[in-house]
Amino acid sequence: MSETTRLVADWALTNISRLATLEPSAGAGPLGVIERGAVAAWDGRIVWIGPEDALAAQVDLGGAQIADAGGRAVLPGFVDSHTHFVFAGDRAEEFQLRHAGVSYEELARQGRGILSTVRATRAASDDELADLAYARLRSFAANGTTTVEGKTGYGLDTDTEARCLALMNALAGEPGLPAVVATFLGAHTIPPEFRGAPDDRSRYVDLVVEEMLPAFAGKARFCDVFCEATAFTVAETRRILERARELGYLLKLHANQLGPSGGARLAAELGATSADHLDFASAEELDALRQASVTATLLPGCSFSLSTTYPAARRFYDHSLRLALATDFNPGTSYCESMQMMVALAVSAMGMTLDEALTAATVGGAWALGMQDEIGSLAPGKRCDLIILTGHDERELAYHFGVNLLARTIIATQEVVR
Repeated sequence: MSETTRLVADWALTNISRLATLEPSAGAGPLGVIERGAVAAWDGRIVWIGPEDALAAQVDLGGAQIADAGGRAVLPGFVDSHTHFVFAGDRAEEFQLRHAGVSYEELARQGRGILSTVRATRAASDDELADLAYARLRSFAANGTTTVEGKTGYGLDTDTEARCLALMNALAGEPGLPAVVATFLGAHTIPPEFRGAPDDRSRYVDLVVEEMLPAFAGKARFCDVFCEATAFTVAETRRILERARELGYLLKLHANQLGPSGGARLAAELGATSADHLDFASAEELDALRQASVTATLLPGCSFSLSTTYPAARRFYDHSLRLALATDFNPGTSYCESMQMMVALAVSAMGMTLDEALTAATVGGAWALGMQDEIGSLAPGKRCDLIILTGHDERELAYHFGVNLLARTIIATQEVVR
């Protein structure tokens, strides 16, 4: 490449031991590893990746900020495509009760579970919710997550759902925080004020369909529904999601987590971007999801927290499904913002290889958000979101578990202050 045709960069990262690009064509193996690699970017987007000894010849670095990886391994930031990070209160007591033998369903019948978080969230001020959400996003970033999907669903009335969406959209542009993708989950459960009369369920679904969905169109990228025996039926879910699609939302489903709910088949029928959980999805449903190009999102933090059987990753690979890993960060069933933990659980308890788990935690998460052209791997044109590990080899992930292996998190070339 001649001097006149060199690319121009305003930022570069050098002194990388192993650059795991997650682009197989860019380097060695499934992770596209470049030994002694480098990354160059302009205005927050990658313009070049390759061996460091080719950087100066191919990229004009005049005036660029040069960052030093310190001889450590680098890979794309994690994409956490399923979280519930806007809420108040906690459910530590409930966690202890579950592990003393009280079932999830029984806790829900007692008014615990999601409803206890709804009460706390409704009672919290805007400032309280903002402080809590901000601190959680900082924790996500410190653990290596650079894009976070966040769901409403702890308001369950128009006012509180609106407050939660407004907060997520305000935080989405905050420097030093992960990018935030907002999802409307007004159909998380039936709120307490709609649990008295026989027609209350249908009146709440009417409220979601006729008032909330139109009010929040354009303020949330996705509409999600918890399709489960303890939440919403297939018929109710279909009605909500069909209206959401008409209004321009992309679709997600909580599907087949606690039993064979029919949600997975509905996700395929409606062409959802992702179907999440899928612990009880049948072989036929997995085939339908593949045929509809729905990304299957697995959430091992729930199995860990609930002490239930982990879904076997090989079942999904055998059906040629694209997989994502996510934390399902929430106060009740997966109170964990560490994608490193999810990678470790995927390898140790779900039968994934490390390459598969890292792909699901980055590229797979991007597909689960419909953002595969923007994030999830290190390639020219994509946002320069990356993480620098404390060690020289990405293969330490899952092997060295229970600690934070992140040295630095960089979002659009801006370093997050830990």
